[in-house]
Amino acid sequence: MSFDQLVEAHHKTTFAATFELALQQNGSKLRPFVAEQPCSGEGATAADLIGEINYQRGTGRRRSNIENVPGRTRRWHVFPDPIETGQYLDSVDKFRMIEDPSSKLMMAHTQAIGRGIDDTILGINPDGTLYQGGILGKIAEGKTPGAATKALPAAQTTVHDGAGLTIAKLRAARKRLGLDENDLDRVTPTMAITTNQHDDLLGIVENASSNLNMLEQPHIVNGKVTRLMGFQFVEINRLPTLAAGIRSCPVWIKDMVELGVWQDVKPDMWNDTHARNTPYCHVDAYMDCVRIQDAGVHVVECQES
Repeated sequence: MSFDQLVEAHHKTTFAATFELALQQNGSKLRPFVAEQPCSGEGATAADLIGEINYQRGTGRRRSNIENVPGRTRRWHVFPDPIETGQYLDSVDKFRMIEDPSSKLMMAHTQAIGRGIDDTILGINPDGTLYQGGILGKIAEGKTPGAATKALPAAQTTVHDGAGLTIAKLRAARKRLGLDENDLDRVTPTMAITTNQHDDLLGIVENASSNLNMLEQPHIVNGKVTRLMGFQFVEINRLPTLAAGIRSCPVWIKDMVELGVWQDVKPDMWNDTHARNTPYCHVDAYMDCVRIQDAGVHVVECQES
């Protein structure tokens, strides 16, 4: 059922400002931990990669020039389908709720957009299956955006071994990142975990605090582990389960994962003349995410009960 409400300019301005405010509170959890680049066109360069080369030894009085050419490839941001949400505002109450950043309606839509951005960064679909790009998906690589795709190499994964998140796995991930020439003295790797892995971390902290006064340990008092063994943790329950009971928890260096932005989050509203002039609100964003270098990403598999 529609109602007679005209969407005026001040409604649009208020809705946009209110949505942006609510998005700061309920939006993407992962976006602050990746690099960003503005994009345009059907494909935008994410990175030109130059392969590793080794020196050559000259012989005697050779006068000829040597050819020591590294391999080259390019990684692409590909123009994506939009992340979007929207609905008809078919009652006075709903129309007023979009002007309140704390309303349940506003929170529902900002959380939806936030989840869409997080899924884009992870490289998954809403159902948790692998999509394209992102930290976990296949990357567009080659001379043109559609030339080829590249999956994350198997060497960048620590297998689950029938266990959850453990100190041994954190050590293995940190060691792999270090061996891949990431300067861990200058950067702090980010690890995305679910509530299950966070509970594993609390168990690690509890065991480590057994000889101390646990009630004085901040992790125990607050019930939240944000940093451990040089990692910063982001708790998010959207990580994919790529095998039965096996959660994929990505670890990455910020500069090695890039979010390409064609259009940032854009809220708008209008009267739909094809639906009895009912007010309609809509939000969309055009974003794509790419691993700049596979060496800056690692995946820790964790068994969940």
